[in-house]
Amino acid sequence: MANLRPGMEIAIDDLRQRLENAGISTTDWGKGTAKTLLHLVKEMEDGETFLEKSADGQLLRYVVVAAADIYYDAPSGERYRLKEDRQVFKDGRERKRNLGRAVSEKIKLAEIPAEAMIRGIREELGIAGAINWVEEGATEETVDSPSYPGLTSRYVSHKFRVQLNDEQFKPEGYMESQANMTTYFLWEKL
Repeated sequence: MANLRPGMEIAIDDLRQRLENAGISTTDWGKGTAKTLLHLVKEMEDGETFLEKSADGQLLRYVVVAAADIYYDAPSGERYRLKEDRQVFKDGRERKRNLGRAVSEKIKLAEIPAEAMIRGIREELGIAGAINWVEEGATEETVDSPSYPGLTSRYVSHKFRVQLNDEQFKPEGYMESQANMTTYFLWEKL
């Protein structure tokens, strides 16, 4: 089977077979904090990730993300940093992640990092208007995926620092509702 590239229509049974052939079991996917095989299919069809064999023959999930630290400076002089508090799946499972940044958005095909970061902030936080940001560089790491146990993932992260204005600041935090889960974001005082 050829490499499974972003934007392709993916048959779930073909993907399951490819993972099994690489020694990756999906039996624990969709349990605990893990996502389902269908989540991975959607990521791939949406152009957010792809699978490819590494030089040593290991099957890897490649993900390029735009990650933003988000701050607000109150007129009183207090400084706040936004963090993802938790995700609650529709079946009641809950997970806490420490992504290191408030918003982390997968970069789609033909999208530049800043566009993905702005899209992520608008989608996840519902923020309108101009977004004040600075790019801080990129990092790369290879880790066992917490979302897909047993599948090693290589993440390239483009880092941003974002400063919200008074109109964009919601002291109670933000909530993003998706078909399969709801994500909650809260402010921490620095």
